[in-house]
Amino acid sequence: MIPEAFVGSGSVVVAARAHSVEPSGNGYLYGYEVDTVDPSGQAATVLTYVDTGGTHDQNSAVVVDPLTSEPVSVWAYPNDPGLPVLPQVTYREAVAELLTTLGMPVTNPSLTVAAYRPGKRAVVRVDSQEGTLFLKVVRPHRVGPIVRTHSQFVAAGLPVPRVLSSRGDGLLVLERVRGVPAGSRILDIADDPRFIASLTALTGRIASVPVTEQARADAMDHADWHRRTLAAALPKDADEIDRLYDAIGRRSIGWSTSDRAVVHGDLHLEQIFVDDREPWRISGLLDIDTAGWGHPVRDVGAVVAHLVVTGLWHRSRDDAERGAAAERLADAIARDWARRHRSETDRLGPAIGSQLLAHAGGQATTGSVTGIATAEQLLAATRAALAEPAPALPSGPGLRPRSAPGTTV
Repeated sequence: MIPEAFVGSGSVVVAARAHSVEPSGNGYLYGYEVDTVDPSGQAATVLTYVDTGGTHDQNSAVVVDPLTSEPVSVWAYPNDPGLPVLPQVTYREAVAELLTTLGMPVTNPSLTVAAYRPGKRAVVRVDSQEGTLFLKVVRPHRVGPIVRTHSQFVAAGLPVPRVLSSRGDGLLVLERVRGVPAGSRILDIADDPRFIASLTALTGRIASVPVTEQARADAMDHADWHRRTLAAALPKDADEIDRLYDAIGRRSIGWSTSDRAVVHGDLHLEQIFVDDREPWRISGLLDIDTAGWGHPVRDVGAVVAHLVVTGLWHRSRDDAERGAAAERLADAIARDWARRHRSETDRLGPAIGSQLLAHAGGQATTGSVTGIATAEQLLAATRAALAEPAPALPSGPGLRPRSAPGTTV
């Protein structure tokens, strides 16, 4: 299927490696690293996506899936049909011209892909003699709501970046927030109760923002999709996966809508910036386009699960010190939340577990030996999370978290 999609390009596909899968409409969006050779013998690796959910545009190749006999769309980064403005922020010359038209000229810009979720969003860091800006690319219909949410957070005193400019085709220009990612200072904050106090204060301030929208759907909302995907990738563990998801469903089915508050929606340490000199002090907050009304435990579940994943990633790179620090901080945050919400401690397990299983699915669907092994470790972590209200989470070798640093272009 992938070789067929490259026929019109003149390049020949020599290898392909799966690296991601996400929901897309009524189907799936599969990501591959595709090794190609062009007619001149030049080799290249092309980030390629296969979308069974039907999203395509003039830059997509439509081919037939031999397994289903259904048409699927194949496209290569940066020609993402969900993010039509992405090609304009991928190349230095184009970015310089774009920012000049917006009244923000830059000299000799250097671009770094800070984040990319196909079909959903991309963030490109722009460093120049004039300073640092961030170009955020989203689906065009999301621009208005995101600008409004940023304005509401700024008005409420939250340390989010101001929107300097926006366009209806899906582009936002954001200022740089002060500080460094909290994850980069894990050794400093892991055992500092002042950081947990700062995190608690941050989520409390988020809850006060007068947002009216619902938070973006999360791993628990998409539980059926994640269950099917993970069970298909780990068929020998399908029964256990069903048991874990059934337990999460039983323990969360009675959650009331009346005790919801405004939450970040996708909180983890790469979204939180801290003061470089006093790293327990939170100085910035990113990616609030997921924010809205949701259960307060949702944010703590996301933070803790991501710390577990981060701990595994550090250990897999023989950095036991940072791995252990991430795990200690995960435990401390979970126990602090349980102490402050004694009547709702039973919600911690499902909130953390659903996030861990989503991470497991992302690893298992790559089909790699490392991915499968990591997914198995995350199943064990989920069992631990569901075993007690304030879980002590296991450690071990593992993986690269979703928010690990991007690539310079």
